[in-house]
Amino acid sequence: MKKNTLFRLILASLSALVLVVALSACSLFQGESIDGSWTSPTGAETMYQEALDAAGSEAVFTYSDHSLEEILTKTELDLTVEDDKATLTMSMHVDSDAFFTALKDEQTAAVKSELEKMGYNYEEMDAATKAQLDASLLSDDDLQKMVDDTVDQMASSLDGSYDAKTGVVTADVFKADVNRSSKTFEITKVNAAVGEGLIVKGENYQYSYKDGVLTFEGETDADDIVFEKE
Repeated sequence: MKKNTLFRLILASLSALVLVVALSACSLFQGESIDGSWTSPTGAETMYQEALDAAGSEAVFTYSDHSLEEILTKTELDLTVEDDKATLTMSMHVDSDAFFTALKDEQTAAVKSELEKMGYNYEEMDAATKAQLDASLLSDDDLQKMVDDTVDQMASSLDGSYDAKTGVVTADVFKADVNRSSKTFEITKVNAAVGEGLIVKGENYQYSYKDGVLTFEGETDADDIVFEKE
């Protein structure tokens, strides 16, 4: 082999090595990709408890012993990142059957309570009076419509949507661009019904990624939202 041929091979190998190093350096400069689907069990639990606490300040059911926990069974807080575009989504699981039962029991208990206040006992009424009273109550169809309308209204108030088949109310909290070099979420859109006062459009929020855990960093450690891969 001629010396100049060997020299060209060496240069070609060095060029390839330089290219690999350059690409690696570029990747390191950009930061590790966090693309994928993430969920925050701790964030969801905090959100769930806050929802129950907020509702606890008002009487949800006055006459029956049903609770909000029977109806709002679970919440989820999920983050989707694809091509460095992020969307934070909240989900609320609603048991519509339990809601219907609670409303029906509440109506029955309310009627009996009001009758007792007037000195009457529903069980001691004659059949004709009972039938007349029962006819004035909301029917099962009316109660079911009330359930559907209430959940739809909840979804609308969150600027979200309701899937009656799965019983889940879903709403986006924010959308953001992911800047891997600065490790920030650059907020591009905020759901005012959910994130107003908490997340600000146009601002950057720091995140960290270590050992498979993604952390959306708050002002204090207690404010952090910790995500794990789904």
